This record gives sequence, structure tokens and C-alpha cells, in this order.
Amino acid sequence: MSDMSEKEKFTGAQARATGVRLIKEAMPSRWKLYLVSLVCMIGVAGFTGALANSTRMIVNDVFVADDTSAAIHVALIVIAVSIGKSFFEYANAVISTIFNRSISADYQKKIFAKMLSKDVWHFSGKHASVQMNQVRVYGQACGKTVINFTNKLLTDTLTLVGLIIVMIIQDPLMTLFSSVMFPLIFWLVSHLSKKVRAVANAETELSGAYFATGVEAFDGIKTLKSYRLEKKTIKKFEEGVEALEERMLGIAKVTSATVPIMELLGGLVIGFFVVYAAWQTITNGKTPGEFTAFITAFLMAYQPAERVSKTWVELQKSITHVGRMYRELESPVKQRDEGRLTLGSTAPSIAFEDVSFEYSSKSRALHRLNFNINAGERVAIVGRSGAGKSTLIDLVLRFYDPTSGVVRIGGLDMKDVTEQSARDSIALISQDVFLFDGTIRDNLRDGNPDASDEDLERAARLAQLSDLIDRLPDGLDSRVGPNGSALSGGQKQRGGIARALAKGAKIYIFDEATSALDVENERAIMKMLQKELASATILFVTHRPSTLTFVDRILMLDNGELIGLDTAKNLEESNAQYRALFNLPN
Repeated sequence: MSDMSEKEKFTGAQARATGVRLIKEAMPSRWKLYLVSLVCMIGVAGFTGALANSTRMIVNDVFVADDTSAAIHVALIVIAVSIGKSFFEYANAVISTIFNRSISADYQKKIFAKMLSKDVWHFSGKHASVQMNQVRVYGQACGKTVINFTNKLLTDTLTLVGLIIVMIIQDPLMTLFSSVMFPLIFWLVSHLSKKVRAVANAETELSGAYFATGVEAFDGIKTLKSYRLEKKTIKKFEEGVEALEERMLGIAKVTSATVPIMELLGGLVIGFFVVYAAWQTITNGKTPGEFTAFITAFLMAYQPAERVSKTWVELQKSITHVGRMYRELESPVKQRDEGRLTLGSTAPSIAFEDVSFEYSSKSRALHRLNFNINAGERVAIVGRSGAGKSTLIDLVLRFYDPTSGVVRIGGLDMKDVTEQSARDSIALISQDVFLFDGTIRDNLRDGNPDASDEDLERAARLAQLSDLIDRLPDGLDSRVGPNGSALSGGQKQRGGIARALAKGAKIYIFDEATSALDVENERAIMKMLQKELASATILFVTHRPSTLTFVDRILMLDNGELIGLDTAKNLEESNAQYRALFNLPN
């Protein structure tokens, strides 16, 4: 994944450009809602300033003037101002939440779609939970960044301006003196922002790593228990948590520093102001209400000023994630040549013409394969582990293109065939069948969204799944659980076969797809395939000798090379490696 490395710096200029870009993208479609939010922000700022200024009336008009009749009037004003402030704060908070979730969801959709647009090779060796964690974190960072920029910072800045106006009205000189804090705050925020960007850079990978460890443990709980891997897994999980905790602690140390430093600066100003206020009251006749209003406004200004500084520092963390997200969105997807031809309506032949494939320059998987599988033929693909069987299948499915040579389906170069036509024409049933969390009906219909209920029931019957469906209280509408966890291994495989049958493909690829079935179910399914898919081209990747009795020919690979393509009888007679693979007598 094209993310910034942990050591790569994300500069202030990049952060600003990233923030501006995000706002330009996110705001235009939401401008009406933002106008309402802006009214609420101005309302919060105005009523906060009015509340601070009301303390002058409380002290001068009620206590200094000793006028009890004014108390009710002043109290009503204070209550009305408080109600107005609370109303606008509530409305602003609700709108902020709507904005946050809307923007987060939009960018989570974008990054998820971007990831799925990549070819299969992109996902090799990468844990799914790590990538999903990036989708979650990047989307949330977008929402937080926009809200922090356009709402939280602006609300607190407007409130701060309103309170400063109150302070100026009461005592311009003291307001000027108090303003010396701002350069110090600016320097502090700028300094801490750089530290946060540096510390936050690898947080996504760290959080994804420990999450991946936990998911692996729960997914592989049987293996974990049978090999007594509890201690090893717990240690690995603890190391991941501790690494993330250390990173989060580093962020907390930086962001938490803003509060005590600002409290110290505020305390110094208040201490000086007490002496100044006493001198002005005694020598120049200033009223206590003026200084009460000033110090109230100053103390109330401390909170938005603190939030501004803290929000700005925290913003660096989220904007770093946004920068990483943009790099992912802008990373070029390796475009493969896609033709405009479509496969015919009949079962096609499959031909490899001098095909070689390498995963890397040092990893040769297939070497100069030449063979032809006739239309409607059933062929088993056999060989030792690592012989190249899965790679051959991946080339037929065009998950990869050959390094050299041509793969032809129905006489057409796969590069000249549209991806949609290729996908619609080929059905894959793998050993580790993946079923999506939902009902049996949902999973079977994934093979053909237009299939009728009768088509689905027929596919289930042919795949020997009817007995299971009849026993379940909800029948086809019974839930299978995440990745079919509510079903046994054999039931999952039969579900995968039924899904493929519902697709109505022209080529079927069974990649060890009957390995979890008992002999009786396997025999029933193989006989069904002979009858119902007599016109389809079928490939069986298998290690089971029982499967070989149902195929026309056997294609044997060894170390990426073709070492045999013949009937089972001829290979048994002429190929020593074939006999050794299946423990047949010489």
C-alpha cells in the first residue's frame, strides 16, 4: 500500500495543502447545512460574550447599587442569555455530528472502493483487518479534520473574539497586556504540532497490527488450541498493544502539554490583573462591575483559547492520516489491457501457448507451458505442492497476466476479452470456500443476481445441499454466519458448488473443492457434474485419486513445467512421477 513510511516527514505546508483540499472537496455539497451551523456558531459566540458582560450589571446594578428591584430584571436577562447560548451550542453539536459522520462515511466508501479496484496481487501477504482498519481510521480522520477546521476552531475563535471585545470595552489597557499571551500560545501550538505529526505517522499500522493478531487468534482458535499457541499469541498481542500504547502515550504527552502551560500563563495574567484592578479602583474610580466583567470574560476566554490550541494540535494527527489517505487514493492502479471481445455462449476451449509466469525475477512459477484443453472436456490438474497448479488457475481467471506467452479461452487471447465476459463465463469453487455473512439464499444468488427461487433450489439440490436446507427452520433463508461459520466444512463446500451452479458458467474450476466431502457426497456431486454440466469445460485441481475417475484427461505439473497431459491409464503406464504422486505400483 502506498502509504508514507514511518520515517517520512509530513511537513506543515503539506498539512495545510491537505486540509484545504479536503475542505474544498467536502464542503460544496453541504453548504446549506453549513450556513445553519455558521449561524449557530455566531449565536454561541454572541451569547457567550453577553453572558460575560452581564456580570457587570450583576455587580454594579444589584450589589453596588443595593437595588433589589433590579435583581429580577438582571436575573431574567442572565437566564435568557443562558438559554440562547445553550440552544445554539446544542444545535451546533448536532450539526457537527451530522457533518462528521457524513464526511467520514463518504471517504470510507471512496477508500474501500479504491482498494477493491486493485488486482488480486495487491492483497497478497496483507492482512485484511489491517486494511479495514485503514479504511476506518482514514474516514474518521477526514470527518474530524473538516469539523475541527470549519466548526470547532471557528466556534472557539468567534467566541474568543466576542469575549475579547467585552474585555476591550471594560479596560483596553489590560486587554493589550493580556494579549502578550497570544504569541506564546502560537509558538507553543506550532512547536507541538510538529511533534504530533511526527508521532502520529505510524499509528494506523500499529493499531491495525494488534487488531490483525486478535482476528487471527479468533479465526484460528481451533489451530491455536490444538498446538497450544495461547502463550505465543498472547505475547504477540501484548507486544502489539504495548507498541500502540507507547505511540499513543507519545501523542498524549504532546497534546496534554497545552493545558498546564496555558493555565500557567493565565494564572500570571490574573495575578497581575488583581493588583492592577485594585490600583485602578482606588486611584481612578473604576467600578467593581467593570473589573468583574473583565475578569469573567478573561476566564471564559481561557476555555475557548485552550480548546483552540488543543484542537489545532490534535488536528495534526488527523490531517496526517488524511494525507496518507490521499496517497492511497492517488496511487496508480496498474491498468491491464482489456479488450472488447466477449466469449461465446458455448463452452470454450482453454489453451496455453508458451506461457511463463514469474511473481518476481527470482520466483518462477510457470515455465513455457503449451497445452490445449478441448471445449467441454473435464481435465484434472495434479502435481506436488508448489508445482504451479494455483498459478495456472489464476492465469485462466486472469487474476494475473502471463509474463510471456498467450492464454486463450475459446480461441481468444484473454487480453482481448472484456473482464466482465471473462468473469461471467468462469466459476471458481475453491477448497476454502468463502461464504458471506447472510442467508443461504443471499450466497447462492451471488452467483447469479437474476436467478429465480426455483433456480436456486435446483442448484442447491444438485450440490447435495437440499437435505441441510430441509432440516433448517428457515430453509434457504437460514443465516450462514461470518464466512459460513454456522456450517461445517463439507456444507460450506456444497454451498460454494451450489453458488457456482447458479451462475450458469461455461468453465468451472474446482480447486480442491470436494476435499471436505465424504466419499458418498463426492461421488454424488461428480456424477451430477457429468450429467448436468456435460457441455461445460471443467478443471479439477485435486490430490484425490477418486476424482480422477471422473475426468477425461490429467494435466500434470512439476516445478512449473508440464510433464504430462494424458488419460489416467496412459499416465500410470508411462509416467513415473505420476505413479509416485499417487503411490501407484511401478
